[in-house]
Amino acid sequence: MRRTLSQDQHTLAGAYALHSLAPSEAVRFEDHLAGCDSCRQEVRGFSETAARLAAATARTPPAGLRERVLADVARTRQLAPAPERLPEPRRRWGWGLGLVLAACLAVVVAVGAVAVDQVRQVRELRANEQRIAAVLAAPDAAYTAAEPVEGVTVSLVYSESEGRLVFSSYGLTDLEDEDYQLWLTRDDGTVTSAGVLSVHDSGVADPLLASVEEGRTSGVAVTVEPAGGSEQPTADPMMAMPLES
Repeated sequence: MRRTLSQDQHTLAGAYALHSLAPSEAVRFEDHLAGCDSCRQEVRGFSETAARLAAATARTPPAGLRERVLADVARTRQLAPAPERLPEPRRRWGWGLGLVLAACLAVVVAVGAVAVDQVRQVRELRANEQRIAAVLAAPDAAYTAAEPVEGVTVSLVYSESEGRLVFSSYGLTDLEDEDYQLWLTRDDGTVTSAGVLSVHDSGVADPLLASVEEGRTSGVAVTVEPAGGSEQPTADPMMAMPLES
């Protein structure tokens, strides 16, 4: 229990005489002593008693004790000072581990991006196949075929109700740094690109699906263009055929 000066102000004389009070308590007790004669008497009595007790137990050290103590100190092996503790080196593997984690994260992100892109491509292919099937199966699908050059056959299926056509070919040779490009032609002589044909080594081209401008598209044409295709034809068409319905 904490002791308070207001409660024990007359009981601290002995502790004060023996210098056992805390500095703050000693200061406050000294303020109390200034106005308390009985406490001053107790302090004086305690101090004298303590002095007598100290005198009674005091002994004169034997002669030569100081010299013997100093000699023993000189012969006693002194403990070496405690080594200064060096700061712990930084763990170099922290950076390495961070780089490894970053690399792993980059790989995971890259693999995830590739997987997402592949899923997207598969969905687009399936959707394109469904649209091609819808044109081929449409009740109003019209089929046209031609052999523009020897060994090459092309076919065109157009469905007015679907608003699309499907162009396919066989026998086209694979080109280097060039592509076969399909164009939708109009009666006014203008054309729009329907895309680049994807020709395999076997000479079979993937069916190409194109949307038709109702009332404007009158036929199709194929030209040889630089790889990737052109915005406008740069060569005369190697074949052209009307759009029949």
